[in-house]
Amino acid sequence: MTTHPRPRLIVVAHSLDASDGGMETVHVRLIHELRDEFEVIAVACRLDPSLEGVIAFERIRVPTTPAPLRFAAFYLAATRRLRRLRAMGDVVHTCGAIVGGRVDVASIHTLSAAVVAARGGKLAPTGAPPIRRLNSGLLRWMALRAELHCYRPRRLGIAAAVSEATADEVRAFYPGVAVAVTPNGVDTTRFAPDATVRSIERDSLGIANEQFVALFVGGDFERKGLGIAIEALQASPSTVLVAAGSGDLARAGEVAANSGVKDRAHLLGPRRDVERLDQMADVYVCASDYEADSLALLEAAASGLALVSTRVGSAPSFITDADCGVLVDREPRVLGEALEQLAADRAGVALMGERARQAAQVRSWARAAEAVAALFRRG
Repeated sequence: MTTHPRPRLIVVAHSLDASDGGMETVHVRLIHELRDEFEVIAVACRLDPSLEGVIAFERIRVPTTPAPLRFAAFYLAATRRLRRLRAMGDVVHTCGAIVGGRVDVASIHTLSAAVVAARGGKLAPTGAPPIRRLNSGLLRWMALRAELHCYRPRRLGIAAAVSEATADEVRAFYPGVAVAVTPNGVDTTRFAPDATVRSIERDSLGIANEQFVALFVGGDFERKGLGIAIEALQASPSTVLVAAGSGDLARAGEVAANSGVKDRAHLLGPRRDVERLDQMADVYVCASDYEADSLALLEAAASGLALVSTRVGSAPSFITDADCGVLVDREPRVLGEALEQLAADRAGVALMGERARQAAQVRSWARAAEAVAALFRRG
């Protein structure tokens, strides 16, 4: 009996370590779902421990800082590596515009052209220290140039946008590029309500069971809006904020101190056990200036949290369709007032959380992977 070899899938990403963020988590989960059908080769700087020894790994070694140098070095090195690896019939799947040459599928989790447009044409978020703004602005400019080079019909087979809103952005900024919508998935077993964990985690932080807890998860604090979430506590004296993610914790602490809410802002830094934080909270806060299909928001929904979000990416349709939260302007006072109203209606918050979990349960990783695999099979 003749067995046919699996088609070879080359996945290119800056990082394939789920601890680095939402985009990375998505690609790690997709690889796990697809590795029985495809022979997967990862081209990245980092590999998730769960994938070590499971797939082939082509490590790209680049400087870790500054970020613009890391981006440029990866672009050049990964492009060269891809030319050596790629043979007739291979499928190349990238996480964004990060290599030169022909790519079959590019997952779009962040569209830099749309990020800049959302900021009124500014490359870097306002409010950050000058050096950070310079660094961030240069990185965003480089990402824009990469998009202009990569997102062309002759260089990209299809853009896999993770939300309808992102697909519309691709069509608007890069007309002519084929687009498909491939939403993220969520593990509704790992992310699920748990009353025991709720009590344990609250005890560990000194938070009483009856206190109203808002959760923030995300790195890149300026874009994600941690400062806004902290300042919002001034307008919501009933709310305790728990924040997890990599970023400038010292600066976030200063914002909390200057706002007079330091005793109600728990800044935890990076956490691998985010599901336990979801299980201890009442509501999830997204204060971003840009999102595509926020994985952290989806995980919070699966955990049964009510959602409070700015009008970014898939959040408006998810929250409105499921009637599971509140949409707010990206202003501390508005966000705080929304939180205070929710804190006064615990029964309503619980109902929103139930609806959020129901909406998240249709977003399985198997379904998400099949949507992406269908693009690979097009040929």
